[in-house]
Amino acid sequence: MSQTSPDQDASSKSSLDATWQRLAKAQVLRRRALGVLAVVAVCVLPWIGSAWPEHGWVHQGLEWLGLALIVVALLGRCGCMLYLGGRKGANLVAEGPYSISRNPLYVFSILAVLGIGLQTGSLTVGIVLALLAGLIFHWIIGEEEQLLRQAFGTSFDTYCQRVPRFFPKWSLWQSPQHVDVDLQGVWKTVRDALPYFLAIPVFEAIEMVQQAGWLHVYWSLP
Repeated sequence: MSQTSPDQDASSKSSLDATWQRLAKAQVLRRRALGVLAVVAVCVLPWIGSAWPEHGWVHQGLEWLGLALIVVALLGRCGCMLYLGGRKGANLVAEGPYSISRNPLYVFSILAVLGIGLQTGSLTVGIVLALLAGLIFHWIIGEEEQLLRQAFGTSFDTYCQRVPRFFPKWSLWQSPQHVDVDLQGVWKTVRDALPYFLAIPVFEAIEMVQQAGWLHVYWSLP
């Protein structure tokens, strides 16, 4: 049986540590990119209105659908944290939401962005914001997969062959009877997601200002 030398072990650990550092930097860039997207949206959306009458059923229906998506995103992200249980980075998590999608946290994040965009009463705005967020997540997923492949080797390759990268495949659902819960991680997830709901009063205020004539609507989007 072949054995690795101490130098080989040290080299492997050094390479993995470098990958972790690169991922940490990529995560910082991801948060900054999402922050820039949020700032751009706040600056642009006051000049964009819904093509649907504010009190019409389509406009109201889109807003309620957006609220439902935000709630689903919050609950879904909490569910992901229940299965991570503080194991992120230490073990390959392939249970619960991670048994049907390799990136369920990002799936729910995009649902949240879509829900936020729908608070404008425009389906177009919601889809555009979700697509832009999806591009950001697509980039960071590539960085994460490189790390996971180095950390878990053939186990991760087998996982990739079985579980889709993004869109969930519900028939693959697997879950143990009991899971260890990191309550601090779940609470942090709830705390980080609560600002999503600020989109409701913010866009309602924008609509009121637009109707008062204080802001001119240059584009009305369905």
